[in-house]
Amino acid sequence: MPSVAFVSLGCAKNLVDTEVMIATLASKGWQLETDADRADTVVINTCAFIDPAKAESTQAILDQATRKQPGQQLIVAGCLAQRYGAQLQTLIPEIDGIVGTGAYAGIAEVLEEAQAGRAPVRLHFDAEPVHDFLPRLVTTPRATAYLKIAEGCDHPCTFCIIPKLRGAFRSRGPDSICAEARALVQGGAKELILIAQDTSMWGRDLGLRRGGLARVLERLHEIEGLEWIRLLYLYPATVDHELISAIATLPKVCKYMDMPLQHAHPDVLRAMRRPSNGERYLQLIEEFRTRVPEITMRSTFIVGFPGERDEHAAYLEEWIGRARLDRVGFFEYSAEEGTPAAELPNSVAVRKRRERLIRLREAARVASEATRRTRRGRTVRVLVEESRYLREYDEARRRLNVTRAWFGRSEGEAPGVDGGIFFTGEASAGDFSDVRLNEHGAFDFFGSAVARERCAV
Repeated sequence: MPSVAFVSLGCAKNLVDTEVMIATLASKGWQLETDADRADTVVINTCAFIDPAKAESTQAILDQATRKQPGQQLIVAGCLAQRYGAQLQTLIPEIDGIVGTGAYAGIAEVLEEAQAGRAPVRLHFDAEPVHDFLPRLVTTPRATAYLKIAEGCDHPCTFCIIPKLRGAFRSRGPDSICAEARALVQGGAKELILIAQDTSMWGRDLGLRRGGLARVLERLHEIEGLEWIRLLYLYPATVDHELISAIATLPKVCKYMDMPLQHAHPDVLRAMRRPSNGERYLQLIEEFRTRVPEITMRSTFIVGFPGERDEHAAYLEEWIGRARLDRVGFFEYSAEEGTPAAELPNSVAVRKRRERLIRLREAARVASEATRRTRRGRTVRVLVEESRYLREYDEARRRLNVTRAWFGRSEGEAPGVDGGIFFTGEASAGDFSDVRLNEHGAFDFFGSAVARERCAV
């Protein structure tokens, strides 16, 4: 029985792709191997969104090529493969096959061809999303699973290469989404995280101009055993009143908003070909706060976009103070080959970008500190992920005065980006616990379990 090992890089959408490939190969008789050096084939699922992601992916390929065992195959998949497949095979001859973002359903055939001594390159986009309820081997903590509801993107953002790598926006059918959701819950998931390049756009390509995602949430809400439904990657122009209402009224939908805004100044947004302006964004944020008083809000911004001036950065800094977002992430602008922004004049010097980044991060820290402080003393429902030794978590060890503690997340923390909650007391991984938040740091909260509450599927 041949064996295969996977290295998955990049975002949660890439992780779902990896999980689909693993399960597809398992159904064809392949055995999953955790040690790449012992596997017959190694598949590296890459990211190519920005320069650091491309560098990480390239280094992972080179590292594996250096360690490649005699008779072993090396397959490169994902966005970097989609974008630079032919060049990669030329520059790194150890690569035995390329699988682009639209060809995951054929992963078994690619591996078979590579074993036969051919060097297949598969890049096409499927007419329908490849994840139309294909089998998956979920690799996230047992109570959490990502659920991809669409593929591709139609937005013309001048800095982004994703439409060229993933194709046009294609919504999955609602029956397919709900079928996979039920299967994931039956497999032990209690939290489903809905993801797409623009999650709130779901259904527009199916003729649903408004309220499409809200209808999907209503159907998912009826699934027995499902406890939390979390939404990632909303888009300001496709968020509608129906969606906000669904978040406000459906108990299983997490009171959480992740909406990358990229900037706030109208001049920069116009150059990015992003919708609206900072004042409209503040109105949208206020609507969320009014309709969903307990909501936690997150956004991300690009620093140093071509043509961004000091006054633009100062406007964004002041805007962040007014928005009072709970969590904010920043990216330095990365000129991506093949995007309109890469051809724009008036690039911002690296030193200037770093100076602005420091100021903006401090503004975000001050704004989020005020909102995080209000959570101290509250008791929140936490999905427990694991018990952790605190050897590498100095702040948690100091605040809790223990060497081991439970770690989990409330509705206000998405996995991988928001930190979480360290706490003491009785709990069980994969279950829910009520936790009193006694202290907070820059990223995490620290508390103690106040009651044993286990919500089994």
